[in-house]
Amino acid sequence: MVYHIMCEVQPDQEKALDEFLTGKMKKFWLANAGVSRYHVFGDHLANKLERIITIEVGDFGNFDKILALDERKELRSELMQLSSHVQSRVLQLIE
Repeated sequence: MVYHIMCEVQPDQEKALDEFLTGKMKKFWLANAGVSRYHVFGDHLANKLERIITIEVGDFGNFDKILALDERKELRSELMQLSSHVQSRVLQLIE
């Protein structure tokens, strides 16, 4: 499964958000059992600055445990301060 997060970023927060996503947040996710990949993408087709984060997690059991962690909740709060219009999805591979 893939946890997919998309957010918009103001130009004055772009550097801070990118450092957060590629540093603190990446370190947290990759340190958890069941997480195999973590990527941050910039959307160059959008008419605004966006970041898309994809996190591959082995199964829903691991994912539920990670979501319940206080540190994950703190990181989510920090993400909300650095960006706007945060949306997330849980995607399951069909093929």
